[in-house]
Amino acid sequence: MTYLSLATPNSRPLRHAIRLLPALGLLPLAACDDQQALFAPTCPPTEIVSEAADAFTYDGRGLDAGSLVDHASIQGLTGSCAQQGHQHVIRTRLSLTLRVTRGAAAKGDHLELPYFVVVMHNDRIVDKKIFSPAISLDPASDTSTVQTPVVSIDLPADRDQRADGYRLEVGFQLTHAQLDFNRSHLAPAGFKAE
Repeated sequence: MTYLSLATPNSRPLRHAIRLLPALGLLPLAACDDQQALFAPTCPPTEIVSEAADAFTYDGRGLDAGSLVDHASIQGLTGSCAQQGHQHVIRTRLSLTLRVTRGAAAKGDHLELPYFVVVMHNDRIVDKKIFSPAISLDPASDTSTVQTPVVSIDLPADRDQRADGYRLEVGFQLTHAQLDFNRSHLAPAGFKAE
């Protein structure tokens, strides 16, 4: 299994896209017969979309601190890749680390934070999946760090277990108003692959 990881330095909010280079290490995965061993496939490049790395939710009365319900930020991305049996399919498993800050207009400890995974092939969108994990916040703290459940994305692979030409893009599923807010209020932040 090949692992991928993406995080921000010093837990700063993600506001700038990074391309995660395919993992270099290969680990034994399985044997298809006594003479031939299979190796874990390389994970596809993965990008966190800068404009969709933060989600601000307001109560509709304004864009001030008193109207903020919550602010969620993607802090990191982890995952792994493995071949699916003898099929020419690479399964990429992903999980996001989110930092959620409760605002003054928050009314509870539970929320949904929909995010997307877009599958790109040769710079064209070929699929988009939207996930809406239920998030439980720590009632004793205004800020919580949570891990989303692992999701799987299957990609076609060639005989050498490569998903050539494929890449994944990840971000929050935002409304037009949220996207406009991010574009006009957020400055880019640095990223690093781990």
